[in-house]
Amino acid sequence: MIIFSDRSPSVSVVMPVFDGEKYLFEATQSILNQTFYDFEFIIIDDGSTDKSASIVKSINDRRIIFIQNSLNRGNYCCRNYGMKISRGKYICVMDADDISEPERLQKQFRFMEDNSDIGICGTFIRNIPSNISPGFITDCEQLKVSFLSNNYCSHPSLIMRREYLNEYNLSYNEDYFYSADFDLCARGFKYFKIQNIPEVLLLYRRHPEQISSAKFVEQTKYADDIRINQLIDVLGFNLEEIPVLLHLKLMKRQLISQEELDDSKKWVQRIFAKNKIVDYYKQEILEQFLLLCISYCESLSFHTSKYMIR
Repeated sequence: MIIFSDRSPSVSVVMPVFDGEKYLFEATQSILNQTFYDFEFIIIDDGSTDKSASIVKSINDRRIIFIQNSLNRGNYCCRNYGMKISRGKYICVMDADDISEPERLQKQFRFMEDNSDIGICGTFIRNIPSNISPGFITDCEQLKVSFLSNNYCSHPSLIMRREYLNEYNLSYNEDYFYSADFDLCARGFKYFKIQNIPEVLLLYRRHPEQISSAKFVEQTKYADDIRINQLIDVLGFNLEEIPVLLHLKLMKRQLISQEELDDSKKWVQRIFAKNKIVDYYKQEILEQFLLLCISYCESLSFHTSKYMIR
């Protein structure tokens, strides 16, 4: 049974868990021990067969709203449901194997309150156990262009403005299974700004069981679909106009032949021309990004051929 208080919280934290007993308690405590108190914590057990449900039930905190699925419905299905029943002004993403820094909610809440044009906000992360902090893009326009290539927001670090999600009917597209967060942000750029706070506020755990490791091949396939769909949805290309394999090689910085290199230069000129018409990306940033992609692939091709000659 779900019991709500009379007053809506400022933040709703939504965290699905499936057979996550190994890290679940630590992840849960990292939210409950936040310096920011005005939140509800929606935890959805997605048909776990381990002790995940028992771990959550053992924690006595009135901010927890615990939901149990009798069957496994999937990560993004759970997130959509959690967002639907949540009541916070902002919706915060959390994974059951990560750790939020104590001031995460406080700093993200304040950032969103101070920047009404931001619809989604991520943070820098530190990987566990390597202790490496990858540098994410912080400029909104550069981030927008870079999403043509990949997802440069760490999903479990996101906080989202409910008002904008509702206004533009945005939720996770469950058809993308393992890449729906990439798609959600890519679509979000059409309506509002997306930002990364240049501060580590989440410890991101890397291990063989996580989706990005266990489902890498499937995740890549769905991400490729999202890369192509952006050209159709945003720039107005027809699928038949797009050299799909060549574009994906450029976006993923893969080896291309000399013939493909010449075709790549012609292809990006067509992208530039389309963008001048729709005026979606800042032209200068788009040109710098795509020419850099070609330059990288050209360099990779040169060094590979040089190695083969030797």
